[in-house]
Amino acid sequence: MKVSITFITVLILSLLSNSSIAQNIFPEKFVGCNTDRFALESDTTTAKINSSEFIDAVKAHLGTSITKKLRGTLRLQVVVDLEGNSCLLSLENKTNIKTKKLRLKPWVDNDIKWNIPSKKVSAIIVLDFTDTGIGYRRLGMKHMKWHYIE
Repeated sequence: MKVSITFITVLILSLLSNSSIAQNIFPEKFVGCNTDRFALESDTTTAKINSSEFIDAVKAHLGTSITKKLRGTLRLQVVVDLEGNSCLLSLENKTNIKTKKLRLKPWVDNDIKWNIPSKKVSAIIVLDFTDTGIGYRRLGMKHMKWHYIE
């Protein structure tokens, strides 16, 4: 009996730890998001936000001095709740400026508001910073593969 209880305990703990790891898509993880039951976008964007306004908000948040120097790609995983609120859950920073200096977590969580979605989702935003400006793309997952949906 003791062996089966130990086995069940280990199995449950293993499953719980795997589910919490699977929620974070990118290597840099943040805390404070309500991650109960959200879906990844697949073929279409469920969480809607005007891309031009989002880029303008990025520029305003980072400021001219950082925006002019910033080069590379940021991938953001943002949980969007049923009220259109944002919470930055994870990111991948392949830019020339450290994540800490970009101060993305408080900005995304407090200042970015989405149109009300039909369900709670994890939106994946790809921002490309070049000498000609900022590119904005969205990723979805279908059949366990990433693809652009916007």
